[in-house]
Amino acid sequence: MTRFGIIGGGLMGHGIAVALAQAGHRVVVYDADPATLASLDERMVRALERCDMPPGDVGLVTARVTAAETLADLVPLVDTVIEAVPERLDVKQQVLEALEAKIPAVLPVWSNTSVLSLTEVAKGMRHPQRLVGVHWWNPPYLVPLVEVAPGAETDHRFVQEACDTLNGMGKTTVRLHRDVPGFIGNRLQFALVREALHLLEQEVCDPATIDTVMRSSLGLRWAAVGPMENADFIGLDLTRNILDALAPHLSAAVTFPALDKPLSAGHRGRASGAGLLTWPAGRDEEVAQRLDNGIRRNLAQP
Repeated sequence: MTRFGIIGGGLMGHGIAVALAQAGHRVVVYDADPATLASLDERMVRALERCDMPPGDVGLVTARVTAAETLADLVPLVDTVIEAVPERLDVKQQVLEALEAKIPAVLPVWSNTSVLSLTEVAKGMRHPQRLVGVHWWNPPYLVPLVEVAPGAETDHRFVQEACDTLNGMGKTTVRLHRDVPGFIGNRLQFALVREALHLLEQEVCDPATIDTVMRSSLGLRWAAVGPMENADFIGLDLTRNILDALAPHLSAAVTFPALDKPLSAGHRGRASGAGLLTWPAGRDEEVAQRLDNGIRRNLAQP
C-alpha cells in the first residue's frame, strides 16, 4: 500500500483521506488550521456513517488516517503527497514551494485543483515534472471518477503511476491529453451553471425551478447516457439543428449579476444561511445525506 500525505484537511482533503483509507492505504493529513485537524476524525466518521458503513468497520478505516501537526512531521511518513488546499493560485504555489524544500526530487506530488491550470500551479517548482493533476469529485469516497492531467512539464511516467494507483483502488480514471483549466468535468458543469444564472437574470424562473428541472429530467438522463452518446442517439443532424436554433440565445457572459446581488448583501449560500435559496438549520446535513444517497443509488443501477 502507498503511504499518502495530504496537505489540506478541509472538505476535499478529509474526503480523499477516507477514500484512500477505504482502499487500505495509510494516510497522514496536515492542515495549517489546528481546528480543522482537531475535527478530522469526527468528519471522517460522519462521512462513513452516511455511507451506512457498519460501526466496527468505521474504526478500521479511520485508524489508517493520522494527523500531522506540521508539514515537517508529514514528510518522512509518505510516498506520495496530495495538495488539497483552497483553489487560489498563490496559496497552492506557496504550499508546493514549502513542500519541495522538504522532499526528494523523485517523490510524486498530486494537485487536487479542479479549476486552475496545472502548468500555472507548477510555476516556481524546482521539479515540475513530478506534479500531476488528480481531480477527485466530492464526495471522493463515493464518486468513482478521478480526472488525471499533466502540466506542460509533467513526466508522463508520474501520470501513468497515478492512474495505476487509482485504478487499483477501483476508481474510474480519465486521462486528459493536455492541461486545461477546469479539466473536463468543471468546464461542463460551470457552462451549465452559467446558463442557469442567465435564466435567473432573464427572469425566466426562480432558482428552485432550475433545480427541479435538473433533478427530474437531465440529471436522470445523464446518469445513464452522456451528451456525446445522446447526440449520436438522437442524430447529429437533429443535434446540429437544435444548436443552430439555441446557440444564439445561450449565455456567453463573463459577469454574473445573479451571484453579485446576494453576495453584496452578505448571502454566501449554505454557510451564511441564505444564497440563491434559503438554508434553515439542518438543511445542509439533509442535502449532504441526499447527495450521498443519490450517488449510491445511481451506482447501484445496472
